Amino acid sequence: MNRYPYKERPKSNFGGKPNKQKPTEIQDFENYLNSSKVECFSDTDLKELVKPEGYADKLARYLKNHTRGIKTTQLRKFFNEIKSATQKAKNNKLDEAKIALWRIYPIIAYSEARGLMPEEFGELMYLVLKKVEECRKQEKLQKSFERLEDFITALYAYFRKYAGG
Repeated sequence: MNRYPYKERPKSNFGGKPNKQKPTEIQDFENYLNSSKVECFSDTDLKELVKPEGYADKLARYLKNHTRGIKTTQLRKFFNEIKSATQKAKNNKLDEAKIALWRIYPIIAYSEARGLMPEEFGELMYLVLKKVEECRKQEKLQKSFERLEDFITALYAYFRKYAGG
């Protein structure tokens, strides 16, 4: 006997939640990161990342206005961990910097599971971190860490602007 009263099992993504369209702010940035131009995060255009109406600005506005709201403290956790990783990269300790990045993945998972962060934003952060850590050339890896620091600093600053603090 079929457990479902209709023809096939309902379509859903992880956690049994219905599939939904990603917000354009997140989808646009994902498309940019997945484009053939961006092999490493260092290949991103700094101006496009941090300018007003750039990716960081649009993401910050989305996070503040169109979600239950990520808390400033959650964003601050990422900011601090990324700053720690980039500091290690600046000191030419790239292996330690990569390990510091890996520590961010469980923070994202925890934040998503507790409902402290939108799942779509967590997926985007996974993609960003992946674009940093998968750089093969040492100089591109170091530049990717610098670009990541610039991006997360801009994201945090714009978020604080929209959060009113």
